[in-house]
Amino acid sequence: MSNAYLTYGLLIVVIILLYLLFQKGRGGEAGSEPVRGTDITGDDQRPLRRWDCSVSARQIVLSNVPSGLTPYLYPFDEDDLRRQPLEGFEQLISVAVDIRLLDQNSKEVQELASPVTLWMSYNAGDILALQRSGYTVDDLVPVKIVPGRTGWRPFSEGAIDYENVRCGEMGGVHITINSWGDPPTGWGVPR
Repeated sequence: MSNAYLTYGLLIVVIILLYLLFQKGRGGEAGSEPVRGTDITGDDQRPLRRWDCSVSARQIVLSNVPSGLTPYLYPFDEDDLRRQPLEGFEQLISVAVDIRLLDQNSKEVQELASPVTLWMSYNAGDILALQRSGYTVDDLVPVKIVPGRTGWRPFSEGAIDYENVRCGEMGGVHITINSWGDPPTGWGVPR
């Protein structure tokens, strides 16, 4: 009789584990929906907002975002983006994020009334990819896919501030953006 209880107990444990496994699998489907950034402004009255859109151990912060605009992180097909042609640099190190700015009517905003600043850091995966390719952090250049065109291109030199590119584990760049066209962004080499 005790063997029967043990068998039933093990069967129940297996069923519970299978249930949890299938539930975890369903959780991945939620990743196909856009994720709202986190407002870190700290003052509800400020007309320009700061948003944290960090993902994949990579710090992504938007500053000077006009009130009424909200950044959303959209899922992307990294393999498809890696197949896009490169212009102005030799190798795509990583695809960091696809951020879109939406207005209060959930419409994507392309033109900005004033420039927005994007802080984008690199992560440990980027460092490993650099080392495998024989490059260093000094060779990194932030890149984007230009809206309406295919292919990766560096952000314009005048828009990038490399002052903090070598700040330990969270080094990165500030990028001034005057118009937003939903560009996936990432890192390429060489600068």
